[in-house]
Parts: sequence; structure tokens; C-alpha cells
Amino acid sequence: MNFENRTSIKNEIIRLSNLLDLKFATELNFRNHCYLRIAYDNSVNNKWDNVIAKPFIKNANEEQLNNAVFLLNKYTSDKELLLKHNLESLAFRKK
Repeated sequence: MNFENRTSIKNEIIRLSNLLDLKFATELNFRNHCYLRIAYDNSVNNKWDNVIAKPFIKNANEEQLNNAVFLLNKYTSDKELLLKHNLESLAFRKK
């Protein structure tokens, strides 16, 4: 993956997490970093930093980045999936 593409993906991930933060601000007790945690964890089916070195965007492979973007996009229209994935993320983290 070239630098330009990674920068575009980073911008899209940030845009989507901020969009989700605005969309669900009155309904959910999540902030933009929560949406990132949920998408990242579910992109790798584990606590993401057990699989990928920090920071995620710099060290994830193209498939993992694309999956994170896909999930963040999906969460904008599928609150049920978002809540299900949050529970799975918390389970990965044993919370």
C-alpha cells in the first residue's frame, strides 16, 4: 500500500468515527475512539493491539484497514451490528 492510499484511508477512518460520534451522541455513551476500538477489534477478531503493533493505521495491512472502513461505514446504518460488535470487542478485552 502506498503512502497516499494509507493517508486517504486514515482520513476516511477519522471522518467515519467523527460521523458516528455525532450520529449517536444522544443515544450511546460512546465517543469517536470507541467506534475505532470496536471496528479495529472486529477487523482482527481480537483485541486489535494483540495482533497489530500500535498505531493501527500505520501497522495494519490493507485488508485490515479496508475492513475497518467497511465496518465503520456499516455502523452508520446498522446500530444493531454496532452494539453487537461492541459486546464482542468488550469480550475480547474481557470487560
